[in-house]
Amino acid sequence: MFDMKKVGKRIAQLRKENKITQMMLADQLGVSFQAISNWERGETMPDISKLPELARIFDVSIDDILGNSKGTQLVKNIVENDNITEATPIDKEEFITVVPILSIDQADKVYQNIDGDLSSKDLAMVAPFLSEDILNDLAMKEYKGRGIKGLVTLAPYISQEILDECAEEGFKLHGLKGLTPVAPFLSEAVIDTFANQEYEANGLQGLTAMAPFISQEILNECAKKELESNGVKGLTSIIPFISQEIIDEAAKKECEVNGLAAISSIAYSVSEDVISECAQKSYQTNGIKSLVSLAPFIKKELLNEMALDAISKNGISEVIAIMPFIDEKLIKGMFAK
Repeated sequence: MFDMKKVGKRIAQLRKENKITQMMLADQLGVSFQAISNWERGETMPDISKLPELARIFDVSIDDILGNSKGTQLVKNIVENDNITEATPIDKEEFITVVPILSIDQADKVYQNIDGDLSSKDLAMVAPFLSEDILNDLAMKEYKGRGIKGLVTLAPYISQEILDECAEEGFKLHGLKGLTPVAPFLSEAVIDTFANQEYEANGLQGLTAMAPFISQEILNECAKKELESNGVKGLTSIIPFISQEIIDEAAKKECEVNGLAAISSIAYSVSEDVISECAQKSYQTNGIKSLVSLAPFIKKELLNEMALDAISKNGISEVIAIMPFIDEKLIKGMFAK
């Protein structure tokens, strides 16, 4: 890339030498004065169509503006002969230097004449300046050579159709987990389709890596199926991504069938109201000791209330197991008696 700071400083120097204000230069070039300011601060570069005009206004060569740096000769060739397709092979380093100031059409033409292949690092630098058609072709080439990982650099710039097409083939070869590198750029419909297939083949564990990108609707459906087959323990891998309603429904059902301790693995995600409901039922059926595994998650007021009730019925020894979670004043009151 051109040294934008250096080029900007040179433009400012030439403008001042010619006693031209930023506003006057902007008017002559047909751009905003903010554009001139950005050039001179080195934040952006004039596009290639403005370089001959700048050279004429300052009465200097394009070389003088760009500082005879790498890519200057290519810029001059493009300015003087826009028919790039007939040009001699172009050094890829020159292309990388010049491409930010080219139009998309110019960038595509120059790219067709590059001598040598672009690396992944090279592609990351030039992708924003090439057309989608060129990038789609590059993406297919990268995919055939390196698989899904080869698309990471180009994914933000290629068509959804090409990306989804490669993803479909990648899924067949490596499953849902293999699509993780490009997940943010895949369509939700495609991800959901693959997620359903992955669940049928490998259960919820197969969805974990891609869970942040799967729709909650699909995750909820899979979670319900998992609950029927394996209970709440099977949900732990995707708990952060399923709805509160499903989590609470699962907790209540599991608690009814297998007792309060059975939901300890997901207790941190169950709503306080459902924890309270399950705790009260467990206490009424199995006594205060059945609350030990979930004591850290039960509301303190409710736990104190049940502890007092247990003491009144069976004495203070009944609550020893949950003492760390009972109100300190309540404990002192117990021993005072």
